[in-house]
Amino acid sequence: MAKIIKNVDIQNIELDSEQTLWTYCALDCAVTLEIWQKIKKELDDTTSKTYQFELDSLKPAMAMMQKGLRVDLEKVKNMRAPLKKARLKLERMLNLFSQAATGKDLNHASPKQLQDLFYVHLGIPKIMSYKKGKSKVSTDREALEKLRENYPRAKVFANAILALRDIDKQLGVLETDRDKDNRIRCSYNVAGTETGRWSSSEAPWGTGTNLQNITKDLREIFIPDDGMTMFYADLEQAESRVVAYLTGDQGYIDACESGDLHTTVVKMVWKNMGWSGDPAQERKLAENPYYLQFSFRDMCKRAGHGTNYGLSAASLARHLKIKVAHATRFQLLYYGGVVSLDSVNRWHQQDPKAGFDELLAYGKVYGEKAKYVEVPGAFPGIRKWHDNIANELLNTGTLTTPIGRRRQFWGRLDDATTLRGAIAYVPQSTIGDLLNMGLYRVWNELRDDGVQVLGQVHDAILGQVPTEKIDELMPKIVECMTNPIQVGERTLVIPSSVEVGNTWKNMKTWERGHDGANI
Repeated sequence: MAKIIKNVDIQNIELDSEQTLWTYCALDCAVTLEIWQKIKKELDDTTSKTYQFELDSLKPAMAMMQKGLRVDLEKVKNMRAPLKKARLKLERMLNLFSQAATGKDLNHASPKQLQDLFYVHLGIPKIMSYKKGKSKVSTDREALEKLRENYPRAKVFANAILALRDIDKQLGVLETDRDKDNRIRCSYNVAGTETGRWSSSEAPWGTGTNLQNITKDLREIFIPDDGMTMFYADLEQAESRVVAYLTGDQGYIDACESGDLHTTVVKMVWKNMGWSGDPAQERKLAENPYYLQFSFRDMCKRAGHGTNYGLSAASLARHLKIKVAHATRFQLLYYGGVVSLDSVNRWHQQDPKAGFDELLAYGKVYGEKAKYVEVPGAFPGIRKWHDNIANELLNTGTLTTPIGRRRQFWGRLDDATTLRGAIAYVPQSTIGDLLNMGLYRVWNELRDDGVQVLGQVHDAILGQVPTEKIDELMPKIVECMTNPIQVGERTLVIPSSVEVGNTWKNMKTWERGHDGANI
């Protein structure tokens, strides 16, 4: 190859000739091959398998990019008109308020104008964002939510701006350039993230969009081809199940396999609620209001996921719009820890109905002068797993998933942000690879039966099948999506559910004899 490259007189190539294109393509192939021949010598068995897996994944990715998603033009038209009307109304209202506050109209898409409005004209203290060790004045979604919650004079502006951003996002999808056959095609980047999970974007020729950002309401515009029915195959509670097996916490494993994860977690976290043994009554009790806007079950679902990934109590409180004390209490009951007795007593006095006395009931008080409460927690294995990740990060800087994907971490390995990224890496990467295993099998084993893969979204794949073959093909799709892996000494199997329908939005769980029509 080196000989071929050396024999090409690059300086004398005529740029307007057909030879230019062919020479460029030939050089591109030759150089890539030469680089690959050097790199492959450095690959071990693990990285070689990962590389081959990525190559195999390109095949269904190309199939999805070629096929695209069919769009219902009438539905696009019907959805776009009221959104534009609402946008115009909001924009006029926002400008009226802006004129009163600043003397001029407001461009809600301009960070500079928003900063002037909130932090200069309204006199609100600047809200900062911190990313990659740097801080800057922010008017992003999180900042706007803080502004409307904490500053009454900012509420009407923040609400209008957030609503306009949501409408613009929806209109962006509805007005996405389509190809001549009225399909939306996106480009899949199989190496788009550090976890190995795919990212999608518009196609290289300018049509299409990012399927990951399409809301449930907008999914209605995507329809199957004639004689076909759409399906949506999802990995059920994938992240929780992977975390359970990675941590080895038997209690959390049992909760994931109980059939009702979040109610079971409630029972294990709040032990003194008088559980009857009747599943229906227990589900009803778990849904009872807890504090503020959350039920017991909702709290376990929201806060448990963040806690699994190493989110601090302060960050958890900010995301869920609850007190830090409440977030701390939940985490202590969830995976254990130590807190001062003075803090527990102070929280209990401030909010006697919130159940802070549970920490004393479950925990062990120790110490002579300064007393502390050690709370065992329902799932101590999750905290131990976090500690193990931190130690591995500091010792080697490298983490490997059960499937064999390896990632090297750089920079400050003792940084809290780096640690959270490391904790999230292993389960998210594992799920991404499990999903791609299922996607490849569906494409490879069932395409001759008429199954077509159309997209990959989060922990699911979207496709279509011949309507008359639904009953035949759905069990096969579920089987393809269910791929056991070894996690330590345990075998993890994530079950898959499948829905069918006549649009991407209007879907119901498949039942034998149901053709997906008229949903």
